Amino acid sequence: MSTYVLVHGAWQGEWVWELVKPELESLGHKVVTMDLPGSGQDMTPPQEVTLDLYVEKVANLIKQQKEKVILVGHSMGGLVITQTAEHVHDKIEKLVYLCAFLPKNGESLVGKSEGEKGPQFTLNEEDMTLVPKPETVEQTFFNVVEDDALRLSSMKRCRPQALAPFTQPVQITEEKFGSVDRIYIETTLDNAIPIDFQRRMNTETPCSKVITLEADHAPFLSKTEELVNHLDQVSKS
Repeated sequence: MSTYVLVHGAWQGEWVWELVKPELESLGHKVVTMDLPGSGQDMTPPQEVTLDLYVEKVANLIKQQKEKVILVGHSMGGLVITQTAEHVHDKIEKLVYLCAFLPKNGESLVGKSEGEKGPQFTLNEEDMTLVPKPETVEQTFFNVVEDDALRLSSMKRCRPQALAPFTQPVQITEEKFGSVDRIYIETTLDNAIPIDFQRRMNTETPCSKVITLEADHAPFLSKTEELVNHLDQVSKS
């Protein structure tokens, strides 16, 4: 069985994996999740949060595992796992991009998404955070989540997102990042990172396998069973 390290995206926290984690564990896998700095229950001040700080936390968790890991990144977490792979490529069996940003060397999230459709947010200049416009959150992130209580509770758990990780470009090489097998799970009903944008990214940076899921930007909530099945199969391929 495999060890999975699951990295959440912007505005969210490790809570997004609450349905996925026990299902993967029931199949015999080990699953490690965390709140990135300044996210979920982590109270790091947003002004101190950087992409490097994210990577440091994820890399340290990976180093604690006895075997190579399958590193999964959702949305903004794609940048995090990309840069992490540059630092601990020898500890990663596979990178899995779940409707995630897949940057090339020198690209930042802001640069990569310029001109693309995506979340609508406002900048809080006082603490340098990005806050999604409340009236857009449901249709942007959770448009296929059928469980009303789950959808509403998830919306309430979203937090302001530190700006700095969006603006820092990744610095990666073919020798390190490029040596790790990449898999992309694309979501066709996604309003946060539309499917055309996802496909451009996984074409520009080719992956060994692309899996298509008829889901929104929260497949861990809307299509939990299908997502778990795909993640389980990743460990066998």
